[in-house]
Amino acid sequence: MNIVVHEDNTGAAPKHCRFSAIEDDTYDGAEDSRNRSTIGYGATKSEAILDLIEIMFDECEITEDEAHELMRIHGVRRGMWHWAKRA
Repeated sequence: MNIVVHEDNTGAAPKHCRFSAIEDDTYDGAEDSRNRSTIGYGATKSEAILDLIEIMFDECEITEDEAHELMRIHGVRRGMWHWAKRA
C-alpha cells in the first residue's frame, strides 16, 4: 500500500483541506472507478492520512490491524484514531 500526500499551495483549498491523501496503488480518479472518492483530506499531512485510513477502514478495505500498521508507518499517533472498535 502506497499512500501519497499532496499539498495545495495555491491557496484555493480551505485550510481544513490543504492536504489530500490517496492510496496510489489503486486510485485512478476515473469516473467509473470504484475508489474515486477514496481521498483523505486534512489541515496537516497526518490528518489527511488519518482521514484516508478512516475511509478505507469504514469501507472495509482494510482491517483494524492494517489501519494501525499504516498509522505506524506514516507516523500518525494512535490517539488521533477516534473510531469505535468493531465488534
